[in-house]
Amino acid sequence: MKTFIWKLGAGIFSLVDLGLLFKILHYPGANIMLLVGMGALPILIFITAKYITDKEPKQ
Repeated sequence: MKTFIWKLGAGIFSLVDLGLLFKILHYPGANIMLLVGMGALPILIFITAKYITDKEPKQ
């Protein structure tokens, strides 16, 4: 699960970075990349938070 989260995060942040680069260089497709990347960030945060809370020892 940990490697999945790392790969998902790397993909999402790469998409956002490419979207920003495309936006700066005025290439087409930048808005879609930014929308998809920024829309996927809350999903990544939710998955990461769920993973962290499941790993905590129960008392």
